[in-house]
Amino acid sequence: MNHDIISLLAAQARPAILLRTTQSEEDLISLGASKIGGRPDLPRGAAWPIRPAYPDADKRAARHRKEAARLLADSIKPHSRMTPEQAQRFSLARRARADAVETEFPLAFFGQFDLSELSREKGFDATFPSDGRLLLFYDLLEQPEEFSPEASVGWRMLWDTTPVSALVRAPIPDALSSISDDDWSCVFRAAQVSTETVLTPIPPNDKSWNAFPLDDDYALEEYQEWLSQFGTPDMSGRDNHQFGGFPQTLQNGLQARCQLAANGLNCGGLDVWKTEAAKELLKSAKDWRLVLQIGVDRHAGISQPGAYYVTMREQDIAARRFDRARVTYQCD
Repeated sequence: MNHDIISLLAAQARPAILLRTTQSEEDLISLGASKIGGRPDLPRGAAWPIRPAYPDADKRAARHRKEAARLLADSIKPHSRMTPEQAQRFSLARRARADAVETEFPLAFFGQFDLSELSREKGFDATFPSDGRLLLFYDLLEQPEEFSPEASVGWRMLWDTTPVSALVRAPIPDALSSISDDDWSCVFRAAQVSTETVLTPIPPNDKSWNAFPLDDDYALEEYQEWLSQFGTPDMSGRDNHQFGGFPQTLQNGLQARCQLAANGLNCGGLDVWKTEAAKELLKSAKDWRLVLQIGVDRHAGISQPGAYYVTMREQDIAARRFDRARVTYQCD
């Protein structure tokens, strides 16, 4: 790779704040401090975020109930890999998901992030506010797809500027704790966060990419091999969370799908991408930036494969419209 390309890639690298976690008793974590998992610190009297029924709940529930019936039927077939007992357990879980999408349900708490503390790091993006906290809630039970406009009820990013003295640590809703067990949980352990500024390289699938033509197979293979040395956020034993910077994506299309779904287009099928409306919208897909990346975490007990990416348009970050954030779950 020639010197000019390397210089351009170095110039495009973005600072980010690496969020390292350590195991901790939650009582030892100060109110309002950054943490992954645990219980959110909310304004006194504030309710735990609850999503409404999904706008397309009938379709979602029908899919889950169909899958629940299939699991039971498959378990009694010759040479089935599941025992009837296992199938019964998985089928019950599917039916619970069907019931949940049709009604209000509390969102799982992923973490809170003290912006006043993060803003002291060199890598803090000044586009973000330097006061208050960002809190991330997500429907872990349903894991709503990123390409559907209807899915947006399944997450919430809050920017809260309540003084720490007026915060209380909210109790976990029974609806979340009752569906959690040793194998799977909607409730994560609290993990204390420490921070460090790092530089993040631009991935080839970013809409701002202009280092070299992506049909240059040799250069692309060389660059991707170099990127692979950083690892991915679904790996255990590494620091997988970050604030800002470029994401470490596991799939392509992060910005494009956010752009279309945020503007009312379901981009789960191929046909929509060919429409003039989609083509016009995609001209601005580069405006979407990473806010948070949450990956596997042994301290918090986030063991699901894959990673979660919170993205927003630059304009919405500047306008403090955190209600417009989107969450994308990716896994290989």
